[in-house]
Amino acid sequence: MGTDGAQESEGTGFKSSETELQVLYAAGDTGGVAAQRISVKPSDDGDLSIDISEDEVSGVGEMTQAASWNAVSVATLLTGAPLDVAYRFAFDGMIDGPSAGAITTVGLLSLYYGHKISDTVTMTGTINPMGTIGTVGGIPQKIQGVIDQGDIKTVLIPAGQRNVPDSSGQLVDVVQLGAQNDVEVKEVADLYQAYPLLTGEELPRPESPSNPAITDDAYTKFKSQTDTMLAAYDRAAADFLALDPSLQTAAGTTVQQAADSAARARDLQVQGLQGGAFFEASQAAVLMEALTSTFRTVQDLITTGGTAIDARIAGASSAESEFTAFLDQLGTYDPQSLGDVEALTAAYGNGFDSYSLLQYATGALQNVADSIAAASYTSFEQLLTDVLLPLIYYDFARGNLAFSKAVFEIGRDNGGAPIAKDADLAAIGSFFRRAANADWAAFETGVIQPAAESRGQSNDVFRTALAGVDFDVALAYTAQQSVPSIEAYIGAGDNAAFAAMGYGYVNYARNAVLLEKYYNNGVLGDDLQLIDVASDTILSSALDIGREQTARGLGLLGTKDTDAVLATGAYEQAGVAREGDITDKFQAISQYAGAFTLSRALAYVGGFPQDGWNAD
Repeated sequence: MGTDGAQESEGTGFKSSETELQVLYAAGDTGGVAAQRISVKPSDDGDLSIDISEDEVSGVGEMTQAASWNAVSVATLLTGAPLDVAYRFAFDGMIDGPSAGAITTVGLLSLYYGHKISDTVTMTGTINPMGTIGTVGGIPQKIQGVIDQGDIKTVLIPAGQRNVPDSSGQLVDVVQLGAQNDVEVKEVADLYQAYPLLTGEELPRPESPSNPAITDDAYTKFKSQTDTMLAAYDRAAADFLALDPSLQTAAGTTVQQAADSAARARDLQVQGLQGGAFFEASQAAVLMEALTSTFRTVQDLITTGGTAIDARIAGASSAESEFTAFLDQLGTYDPQSLGDVEALTAAYGNGFDSYSLLQYATGALQNVADSIAAASYTSFEQLLTDVLLPLIYYDFARGNLAFSKAVFEIGRDNGGAPIAKDADLAAIGSFFRRAANADWAAFETGVIQPAAESRGQSNDVFRTALAGVDFDVALAYTAQQSVPSIEAYIGAGDNAAFAAMGYGYVNYARNAVLLEKYYNNGVLGDDLQLIDVASDTILSSALDIGREQTARGLGLLGTKDTDAVLATGAYEQAGVAREGDITDKFQAISQYAGAFTLSRALAYVGGFPQDGWNAD
């Protein structure tokens, strides 16, 4: 199996052109080993592409297709591989599921570096966007399939999955099962642990850097905006306390979440971590302002009826004008350095969140207004149930626009390396956009669809329910749905590529944590609230590699005289969030993923994506 450096793929930058992997699968009470062949060549049109080949009708399912895209995304981020290549994945047999994602990523990495994958070692596990190995099912059956096959001597499994149920629900120690049959089973947490065991070579990565810190000038910018956000939070909190006490109770724990963010922001200011303080203060202000405005509208709704909703809808056009004016401002901005690119990309990403959420909320509020006009509601309680979430979305969108503007002001005019003259900005934007969409496809097929089926619900019904308790689900879905209209608005202007990068890095990070939370490790209660994790080992690994990868990405930019101040601020915030409760820890994973992905986008724009990640 595998290839060596003698089979270089000409014109791609890859040291090998093809490889063959042994992929494990479970089938009933046992399992087996299938073949997957990966090849790479220059693309015909200069854009990255993926072709999936199968030898059975519908032999490759949607989850495997999404996993293949995810593998390409991760391998590209961890190598700086060219974006003008075509990948081909050929599968033998019927394969559907993401459990070959990790071994596929290793296969792609081995092609890039020219390392041979051992014939006697394989792996099962999903691939997570930061390079950790995600959990899978059917491990006992897969180990039994390896035993029956007889050639493979070592199987790598995700860390924390030594003791797992078989097809009958019986707990099996798969390490012991393998040892009894001359098969060594090893747990691995990430690609850096797995790669040497599969290839005998270390996976290249930059040296461990010092802790990133913002510059003095950025400190001043962050402090000014943090003070503004905290003042906005204080005003909104005071206004909220003036509402009817019963409405305050109805807001639940969200008020406390905003208060906790404000408290963390003030604590970070004391510590001198102004970047992290800004992001915490913004979170507190946007959330508290949204809650106050929403429940003030509910209070008006109780006294005036549907006119309160009509007033919100009437104001939607002026609100949309604010968003389009901001997008127009970004569209005419001329970035001169990678610092400017960071500001523009981050502003676009957060601005799109606001714009798409506003559109969704306005449509939902119009549906409520139509139902009121048609006298369709038989109880006020049902009206409140239907209107509450759209109102929160509407108000959150307005607040998030102010955050987006602050991000732009902090990030711009900070200098940095120049934009590479030969950088293919359109290709870079296209890659990050599709990386985000691949993560969403994995979430939709691997989480939403099976959960909806198990509850006898449609995907839309379950997704809406989950969005009601997790705002990231709502943002991810609305962003996905709004891409066509946003692309049509942006058009093919000079900054369209940066707009695509903004959408891509924000949603890649968000969808990364959705996969970590709902597919890989999170344990939900009956009300869909996150109550625990399946494995503390998996959670710790995700946090650790997130911190390390982000520090490396930012450190490399520093060697190019580029201070990514916004990404560094997010890194500071993540350092505090990782010490909090389970929800905070998943937030930290998302922040790390966003900062790391943004740092890699900047490296591509600067023309040095491979620096630090090469084997040489």
